[in-house]
Amino acid sequence: MSTASSAAERVDRVVEAVTAVDGVIGLHFGPGVPETHLPGRTVRGIRLGADRGQVHVVLELRAGLLDTADRVRDAASTAARVPVDVVVGDVTAVP
Repeated sequence: MSTASSAAERVDRVVEAVTAVDGVIGLHFGPGVPETHLPGRTVRGIRLGADRGQVHVVLELRAGLLDTADRVRDAASTAARVPVDVVVGDVTAVP
């Protein structure tokens, strides 16, 4: 397995874990938000290093935003196998 494919699998694993958390709308992206450049694609809102990571998310506007962010951190850290910092880049109301 090449380094590029293992990096892509790791990023995909973290994105899947994060977006599966109840209350997560998706990854947040825009100016100044980290990106991961992989062969043939760019994944916005996430950067993973050898000993730490960062993920930017959009959360559903409701009570318990900090609890949701904690669950995102736990899911991302488990999937990445390194500590992952979570930045709530936006919140939105869901009808």
